[in-house]
Amino acid sequence: MFNKELGLMLYVDDVAAEKSFWSAAGFVIENEAEMMGFETFDMKSHADATTTITVYAKEFIAQVSPEVLDNVPSVLFETSDIAGLQECIAGLTDTCSPVNEQPFPNFNFACPSGIYFAVKGV
Repeated sequence: MFNKELGLMLYVDDVAAEKSFWSAAGFVIENEAEMMGFETFDMKSHADATTTITVYAKEFIAQVSPEVLDNVPSVLFETSDIAGLQECIAGLTDTCSPVNEQPFPNFNFACPSGIYFAVKGV
């Protein structure tokens, strides 16, 4: 049986740039480490979140597990303050869309590595 906790892995070009971006976006950075000479870290959207995203350098993944290198998740975050979060993210990247109302309040943005994420207002 699976546990209730969920972990995602994100493969990026520049781990330090990602850590700076996600930290500025309000994520909690945890478990910073080095593996085989490559920086890695865990992050959560909230201190009490049960989902952890572990960020790895693409170069590291190419060495240890090349068959999954091109796997990119489609991640949907939720927020009760969509306007405030969109304003925060728009201040960090020029890839942030405005809030769309259909089919529900939402926006999307890309992190420094160009991976897009969606945000849903709840």
